[in-house]
Amino acid sequence: MYLNKNKAAKDMIRYFTSPTSYVLQAILIIGLSGCHNDKKKPAPSIINNIAPIVSQVTIQPPSQPSKTITANYAYFDEHDLEGSSLYSWLIDDIVIANSLSFTLPNDSEGKNLTFCITPIAATGEITQGLEVCETQVITGQYTKPTIDALVLTSSITTGIEVSATYLFVDENQRLEGDSVFNWKINDSDYSAQKIITFGVEHQGSFLILCLTPIAISGENATGDTICSDEILIAAKEGDAPSIENLQLANFAKATNEVSVSYDYVDSDGDLEFDSTTVWSIDGVEVSQMPDYILPHDSAGKLLSVCVTPIAITGSPTEGATSCVAEYIADIVITGKLELYQTISLAITGYSFNSVTWRILHPSYSPIRSTDSSSFIITGTSPTEEANWLIGHDLEVCIDTIESGEICLFAAEQPITEITGGLPTELDTDNNISKRVIAPVSFIDLTISGTSKRLHRPLNVVESILANANSAGSVPLHDGQYLDINTGLVWAIYEQQTAIDSCSNRSMILPVQGESDTSDAFGLHQFYSQIASNYSQFIGAYIVRAMGWPGVYYRSSSFHSVGNHYDYYLIGGFGDYIKDETTEAAACLTTLP
Repeated sequence: MYLNKNKAAKDMIRYFTSPTSYVLQAILIIGLSGCHNDKKKPAPSIINNIAPIVSQVTIQPPSQPSKTITANYAYFDEHDLEGSSLYSWLIDDIVIANSLSFTLPNDSEGKNLTFCITPIAATGEITQGLEVCETQVITGQYTKPTIDALVLTSSITTGIEVSATYLFVDENQRLEGDSVFNWKINDSDYSAQKIITFGVEHQGSFLILCLTPIAISGENATGDTICSDEILIAAKEGDAPSIENLQLANFAKATNEVSVSYDYVDSDGDLEFDSTTVWSIDGVEVSQMPDYILPHDSAGKLLSVCVTPIAITGSPTEGATSCVAEYIADIVITGKLELYQTISLAITGYSFNSVTWRILHPSYSPIRSTDSSSFIITGTSPTEEANWLIGHDLEVCIDTIESGEICLFAAEQPITEITGGLPTELDTDNNISKRVIAPVSFIDLTISGTSKRLHRPLNVVESILANANSAGSVPLHDGQYLDINTGLVWAIYEQQTAIDSCSNRSMILPVQGESDTSDAFGLHQFYSQIASNYSQFIGAYIVRAMGWPGVYYRSSSFHSVGNHYDYYLIGGFGDYIKDETTEAAACLTTLP
């Protein structure tokens, strides 16, 4: 078999022509030369055409974002010079550039940077070699970032968003990362948010922001912390608080403890602080406590309370004062405790169902009226006799919703409210301890433009009082008369005692008027006037209508030695009687 050695050699040279087979090529060439035994022919001329190669590929530090980066490599081709080799820069496997140098992007810190080169020979049969790559992490060299011009939101108050403005400074133009915010209230950590809102509970506290700058990447990414000046958290300007539905919380009655209820309103949500409460009675301030016990003597007086709302927080903190007033509950009767006089009833502060009036006769005390404003001391019929009315007390009962039934006895009321009345008992100091409904006090008579008044006789208690109060100048009575129909005990006098009793009380004993007409205003004339005034009764007018004692009345009319005229006012006629006989005495005055 013929071996074409030249052909075989040529084929082997072609086979081994590659950038990675230099040693094998050399061995093959040497071997082929040794096998050539044809000394008569010259050796063939061989041209070595291999692909270029690169080695020692490196990325030249530093790999600084925003700065130009370049690469170094060693190009090898035994026969051919380097042509336009192919470059490729990749960041995280994404092609960025195709030049030997380029500028790293600002945000490339920490990413994988790859440089790849494909060698290209300027000449030769095989001009392109294999691609060789080098990879490293982009790591710049930096100084720490800083914060400049830190300014908090102006007018820091509760209820608004608070933030800060500042300049993030980095010499290498790194972007800002997650800089650390540390808001402090009264030197205690409060929040790490960039924007915060303070509640009303923070009003009056002191705020500081401490900010630590952090770059997005690279060494020395964390800068030094700086803090703002201390700033007072002020109140948010809003509406003043107000009071609504102010009212007394419990019943205003003497000796009761009263307080107030109200709705505290603040549209800004500020909570109530110590709102002020001022109590006044009849316009005079009496307390600034939330609760107040009404004094014993406060019944019927005007109670007022004023509340000024004050908020814990907000601005303004003080609102307008609201007031409410009402009269302290009271039931008062006023008038003169006497037959045919009107007793007025004033009910203050109470709600009530009914009112009843009674005269407390021991054997007959029906409801005489249900009027809620007044009662006239009179019979239930025009002819009801006085003996059912006088000598007893008057009672009024009010069925209240708040306190049940409340009853007042007229005779027990202060004399400033219930005047008059007939005294029937005294204490050891001659003070009136009991009084009852009195008979009619007087009867007036007018003749020819002149008016005179005949006063009723005294009872025993009144006689004692007149004597005591006059230091004895008004004489005591000489006897007494018990009216069995009323239980009243009347004072009766001898002639001279009767004269002295009247005159020492600035009055006179009247003439008899029938046998003695020296004065037109005698007992007889007054009898006629009484009969006219109370004509609805049949006789005995002074007893049935007026409640006077039904006895003879002394006069100043002389009859004979040791005798004077008297007059029987119950029947309307006169006679004469011994001076030492005791009779009633009605005294006379002239009206102005």
